[in-house]
Amino acid sequence: MKRRPLCRLYQAASQFFYLQNQCYPRESALQWVGNRCDLTGTERELLQRGVFSQETALRRRAKRCAGSDWQQQLLVVDGHNVHITLESALLGRFLLIGNDGALRDLAGQSAAFKFSQVSEMAMDLLFSFLGEFRPNRILFLFDAPLSRSGHMAEQYRRRLRSLGLAGEARTAPVPEHEFPCREGVVASSDRAVLDASTAWLDLARWVIDFSLSWQAAADFTTLIPVNVLVHKEPGYHWS
Repeated sequence: MKRRPLCRLYQAASQFFYLQNQCYPRESALQWVGNRCDLTGTERELLQRGVFSQETALRRRAKRCAGSDWQQQLLVVDGHNVHITLESALLGRFLLIGNDGALRDLAGQSAAFKFSQVSEMAMDLLFSFLGEFRPNRILFLFDAPLSRSGHMAEQYRRRLRSLGLAGEARTAPVPEHEFPCREGVVASSDRAVLDASTAWLDLARWVIDFSLSWQAAADFTTLIPVNVLVHKEPGYHWS
């Protein structure tokens, strides 16, 4: 991303947010703001992945888990989604915090994902966190069409066994179709998953906050006024 003042990006984000609240078509609004503010491709992607209408953002944030209640429930993890975000943090890729409260990356690595030494490091971070907070039961679901997804699932099963954590890791043709969105807690930053779930956990962010020093390339949470959030959003664990 160009070394330009972040105020330019946030001015564009504010304009895009306004247009979303006025129900303008999302893609057209992004194109208009991007052209008007002369945004780079990366800056446009930050807005695309991080800025939503106030109604949408508040609806998602209201379902985000806070405190420790999630530890007593089934935790269903969107495997590649969480894992790749952790790898992005380790590799210093761009991370953003959407105005819906979710941590996301810009990696776009799902289709090209390959298991590597960094993958082992990401699992170290994740299972160090899970070993500390020990959820009641965990189900990891990985995208079966992605390369070596079966190997990923096996590595996760091995880690679960080594820590004595109750749970399973397996592949699924379309994991989103198997998430019990009306039961337990889903760990993901995927927009469709957040919309379908009754409760979600920003697991990647919790792990990163727990283990690493980091700074988001963009944080769009301030787009929604604090006086709105006071009555709409549950508290957050570390922030």
